[in-house]
Amino acid sequence: MKMKIFTIENGKVTEGVRVNSFTLKGAGVTIPAVIIGEEGRGRQLGVLPVQLLSDSYKEWLEKGRTHIFFAEIGTTKAGKPKLFQTEKADTTDKCICVFRTEIGFRGGNSHTGDRKEEYWVRERYASFPESVPMKERYTREEVLRYSQEYLKACYPDKDISQYSPTAGFRQRLDFYPFPGEILCEGVIAQGDAGRMGSGSQLIAVMPKDIVFRTGYSGRLYGAPGAYYYIYRDGQLLSATWKEREVAEIF
Repeated sequence: MKMKIFTIENGKVTEGVRVNSFTLKGAGVTIPAVIIGEEGRGRQLGVLPVQLLSDSYKEWLEKGRTHIFFAEIGTTKAGKPKLFQTEKADTTDKCICVFRTEIGFRGGNSHTGDRKEEYWVRERYASFPESVPMKERYTREEVLRYSQEYLKACYPDKDISQYSPTAGFRQRLDFYPFPGEILCEGVIAQGDAGRMGSGSQLIAVMPKDIVFRTGYSGRLYGAPGAYYYIYRDGQLLSATWKEREVAEIF
């Protein structure tokens, strides 16, 4: 199955992937490969070998790198996954995605399916009046109502419209499992031994018409906390949750 390749970097989608050089230290041999992750303590380098066509191989020999846009999945002699470059794709049922997913400052990341369920829980610090029932989960509609009761009890002499309409509650989200077939995985990190934060980077085969997501935690400095994607009609679409709500892209 010959598939299109995409590189995903924090919501940005580009066609193709960069093939770099990787040296096998024990053998002293350098091979073309897609490389993800990092080397070092608390980190992991992910290396997916690539069999290049002649023109790309010549460019790789000259520059130490090249770009490919289509490939099929094969195996090395040891039975590990390997990409074999092709001139074109013969299917739009699947694609190959290289997830160069970053992390927030002192944070992490996640790769999941689409949103499964949204619910709300009480904040630990919040003291609610008896009129608010004790539950493990609340709907958004319940939160908007009970938050008003919470604020009135906490601030009886103040204008509660200045406070968050969800005060006293915290949103939780459940997601479907990651729908891709993972070929290779790497780990990036911050700080010595990755103690400040870490996250994974993946190379995976993704099916068409199924939404998947990259999520980010830690200090994001205004950047979105997640991006959603779908492979449809040979194109990989990307959007934030707000963009999905407004435009109904998918």
